Amino acid sequence: MKNKVIVLFIFILFLSLVYSISPIGLEAHKDSLVIKYNADDYYYKNLTFDHDDGSGTYSMSFDCILNNTIRICTLPVNETDYPKMYAFKLYSCVFRNEKFYWCNYRVDVTRFPGPLLISDFRPPTRGGNVTLSGLEAHKDSLVIKYNADDYYYKNLTFDHDDGSGTHFMSFDCILNNTIRICTLPVKETDYPKMYSFHLFACVYRYEKLFMCDYKVDTSQLPGPFLISDFRPPTRGGNVTLSGYYLQLEIIGDIYFYNPYINDQYINSRDSYWVQGNIFSPKFDRINLSLLVHPGCGYRTILWDNRQDFNITYQDPFIKHIEINQEIIDISGTNFYNQSIFVSVIIENKRVDPKDIILVDFENIKLKYNYYEPFSKILSVQVSCCDYLSNKFEISYPPIPSTSNSIPKLKGGLLIINGNRLTSSPSSLNNNMSVIVGDSICSNISSTSTEIKCYLQPSNSTLNNLPIIVSINGFSNTNKLLLEYDIPSIISYSQVNEEIQIIGYCFGNINSSGIQINGKQVSNQIISINYDETILKLKVPNQNYNFNISIKSNSIKSNEINVNVNLFARINELPSIGNKLINFTLFYVNSSNINSIPTIKILNQQFNQSIKSISTKINETITCSFEIEYYCGVINYEIQIGNQRYQSSFSYEPPLINQCNLNSSEIVTCIGSGFSSGINKTTTIIISNQTIITTTNEQNKYNQSISFKFNEQYDINDELYLNVCGLLSNKVKINTIPIIKNVSIPNLFSTNGGDINIVTKYMNNNTNITIQCDNYSGGEETIKKECKIINSSLISCNIEWDGPIDKTCKVYFNNDIKTVSTFNVSYKSPSINRTSVIYPKQGGILTIIGNDFYNPIDMVTIGDLLKCNDPKFINHTMITCLILPTNNTSNIKYDESIYINVTINGKSGASKIFKYSSQPDEIHQYSAARNIFQNLLLSILIIVIISLLFTTTL
Repeated sequence: MKNKVIVLFIFILFLSLVYSISPIGLEAHKDSLVIKYNADDYYYKNLTFDHDDGSGTYSMSFDCILNNTIRICTLPVNETDYPKMYAFKLYSCVFRNEKFYWCNYRVDVTRFPGPLLISDFRPPTRGGNVTLSGLEAHKDSLVIKYNADDYYYKNLTFDHDDGSGTHFMSFDCILNNTIRICTLPVKETDYPKMYSFHLFACVYRYEKLFMCDYKVDTSQLPGPFLISDFRPPTRGGNVTLSGYYLQLEIIGDIYFYNPYINDQYINSRDSYWVQGNIFSPKFDRINLSLLVHPGCGYRTILWDNRQDFNITYQDPFIKHIEINQEIIDISGTNFYNQSIFVSVIIENKRVDPKDIILVDFENIKLKYNYYEPFSKILSVQVSCCDYLSNKFEISYPPIPSTSNSIPKLKGGLLIINGNRLTSSPSSLNNNMSVIVGDSICSNISSTSTEIKCYLQPSNSTLNNLPIIVSINGFSNTNKLLLEYDIPSIISYSQVNEEIQIIGYCFGNINSSGIQINGKQVSNQIISINYDETILKLKVPNQNYNFNISIKSNSIKSNEINVNVNLFARINELPSIGNKLINFTLFYVNSSNINSIPTIKILNQQFNQSIKSISTKINETITCSFEIEYYCGVINYEIQIGNQRYQSSFSYEPPLINQCNLNSSEIVTCIGSGFSSGINKTTTIIISNQTIITTTNEQNKYNQSISFKFNEQYDINDELYLNVCGLLSNKVKINTIPIIKNVSIPNLFSTNGGDINIVTKYMNNNTNITIQCDNYSGGEETIKKECKIINSSLISCNIEWDGPIDKTCKVYFNNDIKTVSTFNVSYKSPSINRTSVIYPKQGGILTIIGNDFYNPIDMVTIGDLLKCNDPKFINHTMITCLILPTNNTSNIKYDESIYINVTINGKSGASKIFKYSSQPDEIHQYSAARNIFQNLLLSILIIVIISLLFTTTL
C-alpha cells in the first residue's frame, strides 16, 4: 500500500511538471479575466473554486479562441460571480490543442490575472481611517481629493539636500459637500524645483493645523504628467522619458510590469534605470534618460502612487526586402530578436514559424517558396508581440529566359519562353508590355511560360538588343538579348509529298543555302515564306533520311534529322459504284521499288488486303486497286515492301439538284449519289428530324428519292442527305399550292356569293382561276375578287347570276393538276309584301321580294288559285294577273293567305296576301291620301330644320 502511494505521488509530480501552464499575457477587466497562451501550450479550460467553508464549490468556464499563433482564453464574469470567486484551493481542467489532458489540476494563482481595483486604496498618514477620492496630475496643477473628515496636506516643502535649498508650495483647499478638494498650483518655474530627498508637509483637519514637518509618502501624491510619448526602440538603450512631477521624491529606477511571460528578460530585469547623477542640482528632472531593456509590445509603468500607465515599444518598420531564390531577407527597424514573438505575414497569411531562419532587431530572414506560375505583387508585414509593421510590397517579376531570332529588316513574330510570363487570372489588371531596345512589341498574347508578340522592323545599328517584359508595372530583373537574323531550325513536317522545314530567319530563296548530310546542295529549295519561318524542300532522289542545316546571312543554323515517309495520293475521288481506285506513291525506298503494293481497308466492317492489279514505276509509282462498292469515308493502309502509309479517302458526297413537292405531298429529290451501296439506305434530314429510306436495288445509282411530307416538317427548312456519313448540299423544297377543300358559307344570291378555299403552301404570287358551267353547256371563266386571309385560307367573291345551280372548279397557276371541284347553289325566291286585289274586280298583283329571275315557273295563291301571266320586272319585283270572280263565299277578307312563287323549280312562299273588301277606287283614294300626308310631313320637317339652322347662325 505504501508503494502505491509513492507511485501515485511521483505520477502527480510528473503531471505537475509536464502540464506546467505558461501564459504570455494576463488581463483583468470588470466583466472578464483574459489569459493568453502560445498556440501549442497547455491552457486552463475551466475553474473550480473550492470554498472549503461549507458553501460548496463554484465552477466557471473559459471561452478559448485560436488567433494565428496565440490562444486567447476569456472567463466571462457577471455581477453575481464576484462574491463566489474565492477559494482555499483552486482547480482546473487542462487542455492542449483542443484535447483534454487532466482535471483537478491545482492552479498557480501567481500566474493568474487580477486584481482589478474599483477605487483608490489610500491608508491614513497618521492614525484614523482615510479614504481618498482621487489623485489628478495636470500640467499646471496637482489635485488631491479627500473625504471631508480626513486629514489633508496644506502645503509641501521640497528638501533638495544638494545645496540648492528648499522649495515651498501651498495647496488651495475647498470643501464641496463631503469631498475636500486641494489644488496645488504649478508654474513653469516650479517644474525644475519639484524634487526632493525628503518631502515634508503640514497636515490639517477641519481647517485646523494638526502638525507640520510631516514626512510625505509620495505614493499619496498625484503624478506623473507625461509631455511626450515614451516609445522606446525594441533594441532598448537610453530613451528619454519627458514629463512633470517625475521625481517628487528622487528615484534611481522606474519599475514596470512585463505581460509577456515567455520574454527572456521577464525574470532578470523589472525596472528601467535612470541614467546620470540624480543627486546633482543640475540633473534634468523633466527629461529623464532611462536605460530600457530590449522588448516589444507594451509594458505597464508601476508608479509609486499606483498611477500606472502603459507604454509601447516602437512598431516594427520594413525598409527593404530582397529575394534570393527561396530566401526573403527583410531589413528594417524595431524587429525583435526573440522568434517566439515575431511573425511574418504575407498576403494576410502568417508564415510557418519553422520557416523563419533568423530574427534580429533590424533583420529577418525566412524561407518562402513562391510556387505560382504568375507574376505577382505580394504584401508583407512583420508582427512583433502582435504589433504590426507597415505593409511592404514585394514583386515576383517575369523571368524571360529565351527568345527566337527574327529578321531585322522585316520584323516578325517574337516568341519569348520563361516563367511567370503572365499575371494571375484573378488579377483585375493585366497590363503587359514587351520592349526590345526602343521598339514596342504589339499584339501580345501570353501564357505562364510563353509570350508571343509582333515586332516591327528595326533600324538599329545593333544586332542584339535587351528584352524588357513588364507585367502590371514590374519588369524582369534578368538580362535577355534579342539577336537578329540568326537562322534556327525548330522542327520539320511532311505535308503530303512536301517537306517543310520550320524555324526562324531562313533568309530568301536567292541568298540562302542548305547543307544535306554536311554537303552544300543547290536547287533543292522550293520556296521560303515572307516571314522566313517555313522553307519548302525538294526531297533528294532516293535519299529519304538525311541531316539538314540552313545557311543565311553567312550564319549556319543548327542541324536536324529529317526522315521522309511513304506518301500515297489518290488521283481522284471515286463516285459511288466505281470499284477501280488509282493511287500515286511517293518516296518509295529503292529496296521496295519492285514490291507489289497492297491496300488494306481499315474500316471496322472491312478486313481484307487487296493487291494492286496494275503497277507503273517511274519517278513515282502509280498503282490501281479494285475495291468493292463502298461509300462514305474509307480508312486504308497501303504497304509496299516494308513501308506503310495510312490515310483515308472519301467517295463523292451525294448531290441534290432539286427537290419538288407534288399535289399528293410527295417530295421527290433528283440528283446523284443517293445510294449507300452497302445497306441500301439513305438518311434524309429536315427540320432536325431524320427520314430513313430504303434504296431500290434495281436502281443502283439511285438518281432520285422520294418521301411523304408530313405536318411535323417545316416547308421553309432546308433539306439534305446523309449517305454513309457524307452530307449532301442543302436545298429548299420547291412547292406548288395545294387545294385542301372549297367551302361555300352561304347560298348564292342575285349578287353572286363567296367561296373559301383552304390551301397549303400558298404565296402572294399564286394565280387563281375559277371556271363554272355556262348555259350553253360549256365552261366559262368567272370574274372574282379574291383575298388571301392567311397562308392557308383564300376568300373569293364571285359575281354570277342565277338561278341555275352550277358545277365549278378552281385551280392555281393554270395547272389543272391542282384542280378542285365545287357546286354553287342559289337561294329560293323570297316574298316580302304584295298589293291587294278586290276579288270581284281582279287585276294586276304586284309582288315585292328577293331572288326573282326570269322566266317564272308559276305563282299561286292559297291552295287553288293561279295567278296568270307572271312577268319579271327585276330581281325584287314580279307581277301576275288575278281574274275577277263572283264566287266569294269562301273568301275571308282581311285575312292573310299563302302566296307561292316558283322559279327554276325552287319555290318561295309567304303568308302575307290579303283580299280587299272594297272596290279598287277606295283603295286608290286611300293610297293618294297616304301619299299626300307623307308629303306634308316631309315639308314640315324641312321647315323646322331650316329654322333651327338659322337660329344657330
